[in-house]
Amino acid sequence: MRSFHVPTGASVFAGLLGAGVVDALMVLTRATEAAGAVLALAVGIYGCAGLVLGGLAGFAAGTILGALPAHPASDPEGDQRLAGAVVAGLAGAVALAVGAALGHGMFVAQMASKKLAMIATGGVALALVPVGLVVALAVRRPARAVAGWLPRSARLGRTGVLLILLAAAGALAVIAALSRADWRVLDLGPLEAAAIALVLGGAHGFFWYGSLAGKRLHARLPRVPLRLAAAALVLVALFVGSRTPESSPAYQSITDHALGLRWGVKLARTLSDRDGDGFSARFGGGDCNDRAADVYPGAEDTPGDGIDQNCEGGDAKAAPAEPAVAEAPALPPVKPAAGAFTGNLLLISIDALRADRLGVAGYGRPAGRSLTPTLDALAKRGAYFRRVWSQAPNTPRSFPSLVTSRYPSDIAWQQRSLNYSPILPSNQTFFEHLARGGWKPIGIFSHFYFTPDRGISKAFAEWNNDGAGTIAESNKDIAAPRIVPRVIARLKKAAAAKEKFVLWTHLFEPHSSYMEHPEFPTQLTKVAGLEEKYDYEIAFVDRWIAKIIKTLEETGLDKNTTVVVWADHGEAWGEHKKYFHGQDLTEEQLRVPLIVVVPGQAPLVADDEVALVDVGPTLLDLVGIPVPRVFRGRSLLPRVEGKPLPPRPLFAELLPATAWPHHEVMMVDRGRKITHRITDRRWDLFDLKADPKQLHNLAEDPHHAKVLEELRAKLLAFEEGKRQ
Repeated sequence: MRSFHVPTGASVFAGLLGAGVVDALMVLTRATEAAGAVLALAVGIYGCAGLVLGGLAGFAAGTILGALPAHPASDPEGDQRLAGAVVAGLAGAVALAVGAALGHGMFVAQMASKKLAMIATGGVALALVPVGLVVALAVRRPARAVAGWLPRSARLGRTGVLLILLAAAGALAVIAALSRADWRVLDLGPLEAAAIALVLGGAHGFFWYGSLAGKRLHARLPRVPLRLAAAALVLVALFVGSRTPESSPAYQSITDHALGLRWGVKLARTLSDRDGDGFSARFGGGDCNDRAADVYPGAEDTPGDGIDQNCEGGDAKAAPAEPAVAEAPALPPVKPAAGAFTGNLLLISIDALRADRLGVAGYGRPAGRSLTPTLDALAKRGAYFRRVWSQAPNTPRSFPSLVTSRYPSDIAWQQRSLNYSPILPSNQTFFEHLARGGWKPIGIFSHFYFTPDRGISKAFAEWNNDGAGTIAESNKDIAAPRIVPRVIARLKKAAAAKEKFVLWTHLFEPHSSYMEHPEFPTQLTKVAGLEEKYDYEIAFVDRWIAKIIKTLEETGLDKNTTVVVWADHGEAWGEHKKYFHGQDLTEEQLRVPLIVVVPGQAPLVADDEVALVDVGPTLLDLVGIPVPRVFRGRSLLPRVEGKPLPPRPLFAELLPATAWPHHEVMMVDRGRKITHRITDRRWDLFDLKADPKQLHNLAEDPHHAKVLEELRAKLLAFEEGKRQ
């Protein structure tokens, strides 16, 4: 039993190495390109994990078994003392875990800096060690008594039985946790790879150390040379795999089809990142200078300095000079153009509403029964834009982009890497230009994001965010019943006083966690149940919007009030193995509805490619106020009036932040979509006309090579031509 550490380490290594080969073969059954690179990466990464974990497992096995009595039957007293110590240690560990969980919830989770959160987590754990020790010492006597209740095996004693029971309890806990989750939400690839390694490792151990044939063969083989040869094979494979160029199709095949290898590649890139900039020069990481922390894929490339900061194959070219963003001093009043719209503006934004969830888009639950009769009626009265993209897949990037009519990387942030960074006063918003023209900006919300310190409330005469809770509270809030009455009361007041206003309100309900409403009982469970609740949150919001529209009609404001409705981003339901939003730039996370109802204007349905950065310029153009040159969007007013719009590329960005450090940029141009997944060092290409859900990547198709190069050049020009 005391020599069990060698078989344990060998079987762990063999199991992981075998799992790597299986993972590689699974990739190659679906994509045969770069087979040698895939095998080298799999053998090298899994094999190195096997060497490390095998050594640790062998050490752990030797330590545990070495602590057991050599002959439990002959030393029952010592066996019981050791089992009692294990029980006492478990009690101390539970106390430490509970304290760590409380400390994380009360302190660590509130931190925006990942580095500080890691330091704080270590500090909390260290501070709780004495607590765990005190608990363990305090229960040592009753723990020993509890250990006496355990059955005693002649070979393993009570301690061995206890360890087996703890291992079984841990396995059952994992199974119970998985049984309560919908597997479609989970990425089970690494878990499946671990299961394969466990099976192969167990088979290895049983054959070589448990079967008679295996023992005989094992005794004849030169074990030390074989072990050295296996280690050398792994290291050579790792060396070869680490030099696989980032352009190799092996990485795309691994990302799309591997079980645990894609995570192994990410870990290998992290461990081989020499300058700490988040990118490695090895394993396809794409860092063209791993000794300079300011040179990495996605870095801002300074034109004309002779350095390729973003590793895209050359120094960026200088872009045409752009007017600087105005500084904090207020802009002078402006007189709207004669003949422009002089009425009011009512802006309603809805959180996480997918473009395809409207009844006018063909959706219903059940089929044929629209969730959104109010929005459908508005769409039939005004300009309904069916092909609209947000500039970001999450609220803290989307709203600043919308109010400034600039893409996320163009905005002056207080600290761009924060999850909810405020924007600086130097940014211009379309609300302040409306205020210059005589409109009174009014904001009515009740949500954690809409605090005045975010910077988007600039130039608002009124900003009401009463009743807003924390992030956790807002995610389980039902806010529309308290927001809409305030909106109604303010509209009635404005009508009575004949104010000229622009009123913006935001309804949050379709954002998770989705709440249930008595008027919309749910029937489904797991992911299907979540999606059902999401749909009914949309129906719930639609009913409250109906109350706002009714107020416009009752007060007569509908005769001179333009109504604009949009969503800040979409929501994913597994189309690309993602759920909710904020993870990537897929269509389901970016596509949103946009409805513009101008009194007296004929209704129309528009299929032009437009973006939320166009909302501000459209409203300014509508009321006759010049659109600032610093705005990236364009006016959609010509299309609202029934005139054609020339095609124009539009962009979206997923900027890295503390909660999700992924960087991605995309462009849509005349039905073609290109995505630059900077963090993953990957380019994707889709034909949205033939493939509207972007399920078929054409980047590796030689028939689309010219299109890929054309769009790639345009997207790189966008990335390298930004102004902060």
